Amino acid sequence: MPQQIVSCDQTQCFIVAEHFLEYFSEDHRVNNFDRVLIDISRVYENAVLMGALAASKYIQPPVEPRVTFDVDIILPAQDFTDFLNDEIPPDKLEMLDALFETSDSNSHSLRHRKTRLYVDFLSEASKPISGKLVRRVLENPDETTNTLTLNGRSLRILKPELIIAMKLHRYAKSPRSEKALSDRLDIVKMLKTYHQQPEILDPEQIRSMIRRREIRYFEEMLEDVDCEMCGEEN
Repeated sequence: MPQQIVSCDQTQCFIVAEHFLEYFSEDHRVNNFDRVLIDISRVYENAVLMGALAASKYIQPPVEPRVTFDVDIILPAQDFTDFLNDEIPPDKLEMLDALFETSDSNSHSLRHRKTRLYVDFLSEASKPISGKLVRRVLENPDETTNTLTLNGRSLRILKPELIIAMKLHRYAKSPRSEKALSDRLDIVKMLKTYHQQPEILDPEQIRSMIRRREIRYFEEMLEDVDCEMCGEEN
């Protein structure tokens, strides 16, 4: 059964029937990416899901999400500093060590013990994401995130407008780079999923959060999506 957002208001999106890469999991009721998210929520209750996996949670059939192999998480400033300085409180450290191991890659923070998927912890000082947007998320979580429900547990996930704004920030820095092209693909897939549905994804909100150069790229993407969607309808 395809994944559906069955309820979405100002603070919550309840998501059921996972469609994202189910073949990665031994148990198709919970895929491996969600296993990682569930375990993150056990350690960091104020963590926020961002990045390609967050985008995939909003992308709906017939549009298919882009394949990704890691999980990007925003941590509150204190949790992020404690992690970097290896000063994690003992009870939290015990749980973290039970569920995750040190990454074998300098570009990733941790690796999930059971699924072997990588996890990246980020905060407002992280590059190349927008510190201004991350600060906005951390200071106003109820306004900038939805609640993702996973097997009875919950984790905050960026609202779609914030996901796109953050991806536009990185895309505009180097539009021809491999990462930028991946960001563009995620943005276009989200725009196609919610084409002309501003109650779920509002282009005006995105414009209010991005800079002039990013707006230019965003308008180009909107135009491309409009042309493609109109062509499909005809």
